[in-house]
Amino acid sequence: MTTADASNPGADGHRPVHDDDPFLDPHRLPDTLQPGAVSRFGDLRWDLSPLNTQDHQGHDCLNWQLFPLPLRASFRRAGWALVNLPTPDALLGSRNAHRRKWLHPASMRNVVGQWCQLAQWMLTRNITELGALTVDDLSDYAIEVSRLQISTTTARNRLTAVGLLWGFAPHLPPGDRIPMPPWHAECIRDYLPRTDTANENGTPPIHPAVMSPLLIWAMRFVDDFADDILAAWQEHHTLTGRIRPHADPAATATMRELVEQYAAENRPLPGCIHNGRPMLAISYLAGRANASKEQASHAVRAYGPHLPVAGEAPLSSPIRGRLDGRAWLEHITFHEAPQLMHRLSTACLIVLLYLTGMRPGEALELRVGCCPEPGPDDPRPHGYQIHGNYFKGARDDDGKHVVGGLPRDTPWTAIAPVVRAVRVLERMADGPLLFPVKTAWASTTSGSRKRRGEALTCQGANGRISAFTTWLNDYTARTRPDERIPDDPHGPVHVNRFRRTLAWHIARLPGGRIALAVQYGHLRASTITDGYAGRARDGLRRILDIETARAMADYLDTVADRLHHGEHVSGPAARRLISAATEARNRFEGMFLTPTQARALLKVPQFHVHDNPEAFLTCNYDPAKALCHPDRAHLSGRSTSPAIDRCDPACANIARTDTHIAALRTEIARLRDEIVEPATPMPLRERLRQRAAHLNKLVEQHEKTRTTNREETDVDR
Repeated sequence: MTTADASNPGADGHRPVHDDDPFLDPHRLPDTLQPGAVSRFGDLRWDLSPLNTQDHQGHDCLNWQLFPLPLRASFRRAGWALVNLPTPDALLGSRNAHRRKWLHPASMRNVVGQWCQLAQWMLTRNITELGALTVDDLSDYAIEVSRLQISTTTARNRLTAVGLLWGFAPHLPPGDRIPMPPWHAECIRDYLPRTDTANENGTPPIHPAVMSPLLIWAMRFVDDFADDILAAWQEHHTLTGRIRPHADPAATATMRELVEQYAAENRPLPGCIHNGRPMLAISYLAGRANASKEQASHAVRAYGPHLPVAGEAPLSSPIRGRLDGRAWLEHITFHEAPQLMHRLSTACLIVLLYLTGMRPGEALELRVGCCPEPGPDDPRPHGYQIHGNYFKGARDDDGKHVVGGLPRDTPWTAIAPVVRAVRVLERMADGPLLFPVKTAWASTTSGSRKRRGEALTCQGANGRISAFTTWLNDYTARTRPDERIPDDPHGPVHVNRFRRTLAWHIARLPGGRIALAVQYGHLRASTITDGYAGRARDGLRRILDIETARAMADYLDTVADRLHHGEHVSGPAARRLISAATEARNRFEGMFLTPTQARALLKVPQFHVHDNPEAFLTCNYDPAKALCHPDRAHLSGRSTSPAIDRCDPACANIARTDTHIAALRTEIARLRDEIVEPATPMPLRERLRQRAAHLNKLVEQHEKTRTTNREETDVDR
């Protein structure tokens, strides 16, 4: 429905809406939802979930209770226009306003939040009607916003929200209409703060000391523990399925025999620990005897009141998973089985998120059958792909968000650990989703929806990861204290941090891109990050480029600091390294790069400096001189990054610092120790001597040719 036929407006162009009307027009509702199921216009909170394209995200809502009472009704009427009408054409073509025809629910929530800031400011000036605002008032408000200790982005969003309020003015009562903000007629930059303090993606990567054991334990669950957990759950499910809703006379004798058997063997009755005290496992006993819970309780009172109660109710399914040759658990108890299914599902999610680079919402919406087996005619018989939907930017031809997302044009590439995780999840599933919010084994988690058949939310997944870590640390405290997962210095491990962590590790670790190529089974490293787990420029490559630029800037700043303290440099690219480090420090001053600054750094070939401690050198990458790329003579064969697994000692891009030489000397000492070791075979001893002699020549060459930034350092050309 278009703006023109959205309603039957009154003479002033405004459509009256009553408090008991749905806040959404029928044309904005999904086909599966009836108007009676949505919030009313007069409600203090409007639930935006009917408009949400990403069910895994938490509920967005518009909270009108936050607005000052005198202004609440006016802003609520503006809110109706915000959710039911497209962005006015006058704003779509403006550089100072939103570019989207239909805003996402999260954007609506943000706009209303900015309106709330305006309403609070109006009240401080005793302005109690939107229509009473003047152009001068809006100028004063913009000046006030520019003086706040907020980023340029936040300030721009605050003024843009006011622009939307003006854009919807024709659809509001006369008393709610504001004049055109002055920044729409002028340049909005004149009204914004001069500095930007938060213009970067601030999502911190998971600390390596946390990510490493977390991934190891997650893969242990998938590869070693899954069969035990699934077998225990099947036994648990069978037992609970045998519990009678009402007393069965045929089960009375069986129940009595079961209790008397415990008494005859002088064994405690099965139980569990609840609030620090042993409690009888009534459901377990009833399931074993095909009885009701009431029958089980009666049999215990009649035939075993003198028996003690144990702290657990072991299941009979065997434990086959091993850690260092020993069973990882003695047994799985009746009450642990659903809990361990929780942990197993979480382990699969961790493997998926980290080893694919998927966005959290995309992973949480995956379905059974998303990773089919390659067919006999598949050109990549050992290659697996995961098919799913994307949500970011999922819009129809009219620009509206598509509830449920749209199918990805390019599937994700899946490596073996990911495929194994998907197969485990498919064995766990009792519906179409791999990560449903509610199953037979999953009680609701914080942030989860209550209805069966919906995908887990990000908040719910975060809660499961926290519970998984807590369980693991309790387990390791009893069995393997050295493998505890430490606390992350940046706070809880949330699902949105895995994607950035993958990019961080690739960019920061020596050979990261090559390691990624090997890890994911690709033949060429350059093809990995172009499309891996991403769509066009919004894929993993964009994040990886930012992390690569930050890694280069950090290293150049470190080199500049060492040069300042007398560090020496040698090699054909020594002067280039000194110049790059000096200029990078002068330009960036060791600061944390914003995405814009990172892209600017990547555009300067001089700053393409890659440390390679494994080869004891720094690569000052010039594709025309790079011996690691055989096709360097042709423009089409010039890669934007070095193949650091193929460093050639004769390459003109090499530079070595005193730090590299110190590492070289340590390596030479290690080789000499191995040479004199009696157990070292003679052929290997000779190769080690040759290796040590070669490294020693590099040290001698460095000592003869080294230079510092205190000497003349014209850039070689």
